[in-house]
Amino acid sequence: MTAHKDKLAEANNRLMGLFKADQKTMMAFKGLADTAAKDGKVSKAMKEAIAVAIAAARGCEDCIIYHVNEAKSHGVERDILVEVLAVTIEMSGGPGTVYAAKALDAYDNL
Repeated sequence: MTAHKDKLAEANNRLMGLFKADQKTMMAFKGLADTAAKDGKVSKAMKEAIAVAIAAARGCEDCIIYHVNEAKSHGVERDILVEVLAVTIEMSGGPGTVYAAKALDAYDNL
């Protein structure tokens, strides 16, 4: 559990470093992220599950940790994430399988 929380803290620290270096770009990105994540016809929880799937498909470990944490905080249950990760595997093959396993491990350990 601690390793994943440490990785999340490290990722957040890196992002804060980038924010300090380029506030204008990072505020624009934050605005985009906040807008995209708002509840609408698709709940914030489902949007975070989708973000985990995309992060796994793209192989972004920091994104996986961040969005798994967000998904859990919005009530995404493990079995729902497993179903979403099945779509990741279907759409991205072997590499998606490896990162889907990392996403599930992060869910279990955050």
